[in-house]
Formats: sequence, C-alpha cells, structure tokens
Amino acid sequence: MKPTIFVVTDIETTWKKLAFDVAWLAIDRAGNAYCKGSYLITNTFKLDVPFYRSKMGHYFEDTYEHLIEPVTMTKLRNLFNADIQALLDAGHRVVFCAYNAAFDSRYLGETCMKLIDKPFLESPLPMLDIWHYWGLSVPKHYNAPLTASGKYLSTSAESVFKFEFDNPGFVERHIAWSDVLIERDILLKVLKRKKPMPIVHRRKDFRPNIWKDVNTSLGILGDIVLGKPNTYAQL
Repeated sequence: MKPTIFVVTDIETTWKKLAFDVAWLAIDRAGNAYCKGSYLITNTFKLDVPFYRSKMGHYFEDTYEHLIEPVTMTKLRNLFNADIQALLDAGHRVVFCAYNAAFDSRYLGETCMKLIDKPFLESPLPMLDIWHYWGLSVPKHYNAPLTASGKYLSTSAESVFKFEFDNPGFVERHIAWSDVLIERDILLKVLKRKKPMPIVHRRKDFRPNIWKDVNTSLGILGDIVLGKPNTYAQL
C-alpha cells in the first residue's frame, strides 16, 4: 500500500483576507518529500496590500533566490491541483493540512473564487488541522508566552515550535514557504505520538477555539491572570 501523503499548506493574506502568498510541501509520515510549491499571486496585488507589509523586502529577496515565483491565480490553481492529481494517480491517499486549516482553506478558497470564479480544489480532499492534531497530544508540561490577556498560554505555530524543538529564540517568518517548514516539523512530531487524526471532509467541521481546548486540558481556564501579558503572543 502506498503511504498517505500530507500536503502541508500555508498562506499569507492581505488586510482584506485575500491570499497572496501560498506554499505547500507534500510529505509522508517519514518526512520524505514528494512535491512542493511556493508562489506569489500576482492578481491579488491589484486589489489589496499584504497584512505584513514590512515583509515585502523579504519577498524580493526570496524571488531573487528562486525560493518563490510570482504567478497568476489560474496558474497557481493548476500547479497545486496537478500535484494532487499526480499523487492520487500514483495510488496515495492525500490529506490537505495546515496549522489553523480552517483559516487557510477558507481564505485560499475565497480568494480563488473572487479572482477567477472557481473553487481552489478541483475535487474534495480529506483535511487535517495540524493545530487541532497537536492539541490532542499537547505535553502536560507545555509552556509558552502568555497571550495579550495574560490568562492563557499562546498556542501559535511559533510558540509550539519553540517548545517542541527547544528553540526559545525562534521567530516565525510569516512567509508561506518558511512557515510550511515549521508546520511540517510539528506535524511529523505529532504523527510519532500515534494519536487518532481529527480528519474532516467539510470546512465547517473544523473544531473552533483550539487555543481554549489546549489551555483547558492543561488546567488553565482563563479565570485568573497568570502573569504579565505578552502583547506579541498569538493565541
């Protein structure tokens, strides 16, 4: 039997929640890579500007280094779906994954409909929220910066990566390809814990408020201030 392939995907959005930076990396449970992509959607820049505008200089650098390629939404959609179809034709089960998959799948799909009036995926795929999957096996000694309220531990990809890989100085780049790599590492670590995967087949079935579930499982109920808030930590 061919291994299941996890297509780890990340997007960055504009102020109006339009995807402009999309990357993916298809891997199996052993971390073997099958295909990848990293693209800027040129159509989006005609409508809005990136949320993290300070990152634009990095995009010029990454384009120069051939780490990312500017393409139209039509070409991006064709490339992504061609990779998926090739994996399916080879006999693999293919799972769409992202850290906060509800966000990525929603705004990637909405952007595609807005720009070219087509769904992003040519055919439905089972989906996995890496954030939720990690939360089901969160270590009881998990520690992270506090969120802005001071009442919860951050469960952002950055905070989780710092903890899981004992890398307190790590700073998430918020560029899709770079973020895909840390999401891959988180997924591979959780796969080794052999917990059942919370696979969904409809976006509306993604579990909301993962940050609250994780904190509750650690005995943190949000009823007291735990310490000095960290205004930079995300949920």
